[in-house]
Amino acid sequence: MFCTVLNDLKSPENIGMIVRSHVAFGGDRVVIVGRKTPWRFKKRSQAFSRRLEKVSEIVHLEDEAAFFAWCEAERLAPVAIEIAASPTLLPDFTFPQRTALVVGNEGVGLSPAFLARCAGVVTIPQFGPVGSLNVAISCSIAMYELNRARPLGRPIAGHKYLVQPSERPGAAGPSVAPPTDAGGAT
Repeated sequence: MFCTVLNDLKSPENIGMIVRSHVAFGGDRVVIVGRKTPWRFKKRSQAFSRRLEKVSEIVHLEDEAAFFAWCEAERLAPVAIEIAASPTLLPDFTFPQRTALVVGNEGVGLSPAFLARCAGVVTIPQFGPVGSLNVAISCSIAMYELNRARPLGRPIAGHKYLVQPSERPGAAGPSVAPPTDAGGAT
């Protein structure tokens, strides 16, 4: 079981791509940290999410303190995807049973103070002359690795995985959860 955590992301395109990958890899909840008001999925993010935010439960937490309190209450281990000086490389990392997979801001990533509070900090190895990967790409790679050992649970029809009508955006499903305080009350 995993949740995907977006800490202070700004780009609607990145958020949309991450939500799409989150749903494809069977994530539980998408957690958005660092906004005073809930993220509004508009055309720019929906073009990339394919409106899959409509089938995901979105949790909004105002700040990092609220996030870590939420993880504790939900019994989730926060694991950050970040380039680190003494890295634990993604292929060598064993994800906890209940993971909160965290990616940070597109420009500055996650702070050292935030990383110090995580159960793990994982680096995706790179081999070419690029300073960093796009946050949505990094998050998707980590989601794949987290789920790599799972058996294929969905039939393939032609060149796509089979999606039931009840699973499509617009069908009755999860909704956006209201922001919570550090104690988890709504």
